[in-house]
Amino acid sequence: MSRLRIRAAALVLVAVSLAGCGSSTSADSSSASPSPTPTPTPSSVIWAGDVCVAFAAVKTSVGALGHNLTIKTSQDKSVIDQVSRQLRIQALAIADSVDRLTTTLRAVPVDFVAANDMVANLTTHTDSTTSAINDVKSHLDAVGSAGNVIAAAGEVGQALASAKTAFDAGSGLVSAIGDTTSQAKGQLQEAFAAAPACQGL
Repeated sequence: MSRLRIRAAALVLVAVSLAGCGSSTSADSSSASPSPTPTPTPSSVIWAGDVCVAFAAVKTSVGALGHNLTIKTSQDKSVIDQVSRQLRIQALAIADSVDRLTTTLRAVPVDFVAANDMVANLTTHTDSTTSAINDVKSHLDAVGSAGNVIAAAGEVGQALASAKTAFDAGSGLVSAIGDTTSQAKGQLQEAFAAAPACQGL
């Protein structure tokens, strides 16, 4: 046999081998089972998780109200200005967190009827807290327009008194959420139990 024929025969064998490998690979890939589609998270569980995240923010902001009001005599700003500024920051933090909670509660899925009573109950508490915080901000706004130091100090005093009311209202909101989530039954309980964000609460 000539070298040309030997090379031709070798090429035929290689081609046959490659063809066999290609058909085997194709068969294997066609027989492979498709990856299972992950089960989507129910909208009720997503909503419950959002409520718990908003609840945590409310709890933190309410707990900070009226605390750690520091006065630094080395600053150019007066004591009244320092207290007003710090109290306003704390009040705005509560207002923001309660607003986010209210928005989240109202976004309850239409088909999640089990949450309706919870939303109605907590909305009463969020309204009370928001009203009290608005009083705080109103008195703080009046500090800047006060005609003298005595009047400004009086408005700060009123703001602090309103802050106490806001703290009580906010604490009531926090307790109401805690009671609702811990005492929930049926579908509502299942939703909060399945939401990862609610596990630490």
